[in-house]
Amino acid sequence: MSKKFNFTIAAINKIIPPISGRDEYRDLKIPELTLRVTSTGTKTFSVSKKINGKNVRATLGQFPANTIEQARKKAREKVSMMEDGINPTELKREARAKQLTVEDLYLNYEENFRAKIKVGERRQKSLDDLSRVWKLHIKPRTSKLIASEITSGKALRIADNLKAELTAGLYNNGISLLKSLFNLAASHELIKENPFSGISKVTIEAKTRFLNKEEIAALFNSLTHEKQIYQDVVQILIYTGQRKGNVYSMEWEELDLERGVWTIPHTKTKTKKVYHAQLATPAVEILKRRLSEHQDEFDDSPYVFVSKQRGSSTGHLSVKSDNNGYWMRIIKRAGLYTDNAAKRITPHTMRKTLASWQALEGVDLLSISKSLGHSDIQTTARAYAHLSGDTVKAGVQKATDAMQAAVDISTNSELSAKAQLLEKISLLTEYECMRLLVKIQ
Repeated sequence: MSKKFNFTIAAINKIIPPISGRDEYRDLKIPELTLRVTSTGTKTFSVSKKINGKNVRATLGQFPANTIEQARKKAREKVSMMEDGINPTELKREARAKQLTVEDLYLNYEENFRAKIKVGERRQKSLDDLSRVWKLHIKPRTSKLIASEITSGKALRIADNLKAELTAGLYNNGISLLKSLFNLAASHELIKENPFSGISKVTIEAKTRFLNKEEIAALFNSLTHEKQIYQDVVQILIYTGQRKGNVYSMEWEELDLERGVWTIPHTKTKTKKVYHAQLATPAVEILKRRLSEHQDEFDDSPYVFVSKQRGSSTGHLSVKSDNNGYWMRIIKRAGLYTDNAAKRITPHTMRKTLASWQALEGVDLLSISKSLGHSDIQTTARAYAHLSGDTVKAGVQKATDAMQAAVDISTNSELSAKAQLLEKISLLTEYECMRLLVKIQ
C-alpha cells in the first residue's frame, strides 16, 4: 500500500531506499501523483488513475531533475486527459510509433532474437544470416522509411523492386525478414498491422546437383594440392553429409570416435534438437588423426578445424573462408567451376552428394532422412525420391518376373498333364479304346 505525505524536497530526500524491490508514495495535494523509490535510490514521479476500470500509469520523470512543482503540473495535465477517457500512455506510444523507422524495427527484432538465442530457442547462425541479408539488401532500400507509413501498396512496390534486383533466394530471404520485423512490431502494438503479410515468396526449384564418379575423382585429386586442414574438412563434409556450419564448428567434446558418433547440440541444429550423426570409417580415421595432431600441438582450442587467420571472430573455419578462399581454388583446379552461380559446386553440394549416392545405391528414404538429420521424411522425399527410380524399377521388375513365373509354372503344368494323358491313350489297344469311349459317353 502506498504511503501518503505532502511532497517536499526535504521529505523526499529523507526517504530511505528499500533493501530490494521498490516503495511507492503518494502526494497529499494531488493523490494521483506518485513517487517510486527503488533499491538503488532512483526516485521517479508518475501519475496513476483508472480509465474504464483499468489502472493506467504514466511516467513523468525522475527527481530531482524534475522538481515537485513540475511533477504536479504534469500530473494535473495527465489527470485531466484521463478524466476525458484519454490514455496518455497510448498517445505516447502512438507518437513514438509515428517516428519509428524500419531500422528501428530491425534493431528491436535483433534484440528480441538475441534473447531467444540465450534461452536456446534460436541459433546464432540464423541471426548471422539475417543480419547479412539486412545489411546488404534490406537496409540500403528501407532503413529510413517510417514504418507506420508503409501501406500494403508501398510494401508491394518494395517487394517488386527487391524481386527485380535480387536472386530468387535473396528475394525470399528479404521478404521473410521484412515480414518478421513487422510481425514483431505489430505484436508489440508498435504498428497496427503488417503491410507485408500478403506478399508471397517465389517458388524456387530445388537444386539436385551432386557429384558423379568422375567429378568426385577430380575433386579428391584437387584436394591433394591443399593444406591438410582443407583436405580434411572437405572430406568430412562429404563423408558425414552434415551442414557446413556444423562441420566448420565441430568441437572435440561432441565426438565419440570409439563409437563413431558425432553429437550435434540443439543450439547448432536447424531442427533445434540434439542430433546424433553416425560417422563412417573414413571420417573416423580422419578425425582420429586430427585428434592425435591436436594433442601433440597442445592446442587448447575446442574446435576440430581451428582457424589460424587473423581477425577470426569464431576461432574455426567459416563461411567467409570458403567463399573466396580454399573452396574456390579446389573446384577451379578440379575443373568444376562455372560462372553460373545457380549451377556452381558449393560445400553444400557435398551434403547432397552423400544423400544422392545413398539413394542411387538403394538406401531407403527413411535411412537417408535420418542420416541428414531431417525432421520430416517428406523433405527427403521431395529432394531425393527421383534418384530411387532405378531401385524402384528393379523392385517392380522383380515382382513382375515372379508373377510371370507363377503363370508359366501353371501353364506348363497343364500342358504336361495333357501330354501325359495322350501318351497313355496311345498305348491302349483298340478294344480298350472302345470301352473308354463307351464310358465317356
